[in-house]
Amino acid sequence: MDFNSVGRLLGLSPITWKDGWPYFGLPGNLTRTPRTWVKPKTAKPQPVRVPYRRSDDFSATRLQPLWQWNHVPVDGKWSLSERPGFLRLHSLPATSFYDARNTLTQRAIGPMSAPSVLLDVSNLKPGDTAGLGLLNLPYATLGVEKRTDGLDVVFYDQRRDQAARAKMTGTRIWLRAECDFLTERARFSYSFDGVTFTPIGDEVVLIYQTFTFQGVRYGLFNYNTTDSQGGFADFDSIHVYQPHTRGLMRPIPYGRSIRLASFRATTGLAAGHEHLASGVPTRFEIVDRRLGRVALRSGRRYVTVGKDGGVTLGAGQSGMAQTFQWIETPTGELVLMSLATNRFLRIDPQTRDIRADSPGPMPDDSDGARFIWSE
Repeated sequence: MDFNSVGRLLGLSPITWKDGWPYFGLPGNLTRTPRTWVKPKTAKPQPVRVPYRRSDDFSATRLQPLWQWNHVPVDGKWSLSERPGFLRLHSLPATSFYDARNTLTQRAIGPMSAPSVLLDVSNLKPGDTAGLGLLNLPYATLGVEKRTDGLDVVFYDQRRDQAARAKMTGTRIWLRAECDFLTERARFSYSFDGVTFTPIGDEVVLIYQTFTFQGVRYGLFNYNTTDSQGGFADFDSIHVYQPHTRGLMRPIPYGRSIRLASFRATTGLAAGHEHLASGVPTRFEIVDRRLGRVALRSGRRYVTVGKDGGVTLGAGQSGMAQTFQWIETPTGELVLMSLATNRFLRIDPQTRDIRADSPGPMPDDSDGARFIWSE
């Protein structure tokens, strides 16, 4: 799945067999993969686990499997053992961050994340630049440059060919990039104490392009621009902060009442005495149906979907016809997939009809399947 400047993401899709052939998607909505679904049952319960950690203190004897080099590494020029607890990168000649070898990278993660790097630059030599970069085309970096008259903190934005500098005191520095892959923007900052961070440079635009395809990668680098092999930089740690780690930017509001407004509109889902309409949004209680699924209740009635995709307010207990998979779009809106049709609830922008027949939210919202919920 293309996901802005993060690049192409892997995903799991339910498969439906029909006429001896496997189709991506669910019955009634083949070839469309829901962004959120449940994993199949397995013979033995499998607890949730995270196969790797993005943050690293470099205390292990081997690199974690999430790390990748941007270039075939020169093995004698990097080490985890020369100074235990640190990643040591010896500089090699390069004209820029983009063609620097021995740059250690990991994939950026959305929708928002912020890598912070603690770096010891006491052994840099003139011409060395070491630090944290957003590897892509165009790229952006924040590093420390060794000059004949001392150390400079240097920001560089390749897209605009813009640089900013600040004098550095001491030899230890924290470098941070705060990345928002929904707005495709990033800001850099630095700190000498790990507490107070100073912004540097202008906001960076994160570009999606199809030349390199890899998307933005966080990179730790050290290269020398004087066509010589310089000193070395010691990376103490990297911490990747993720504000949204459970697949949703906002938790499902189980047991609470919410309003559902159509995306980019003031109208939305409104409950009358026995029917639904497009109007000033009214409140619906979110009933937990487990596995990230919900029912929408108004008084004693539930939003109910018929096999033809028609939507009504029905009395009685909630079942499959009253159950929706709660799904966030990549840009944070809410879509509700009916388990009766495996299609999405929508308010037609033209006719104002309410149905559950959309195969999936359209990028231009022409089907009216996107909602913004509020309490």
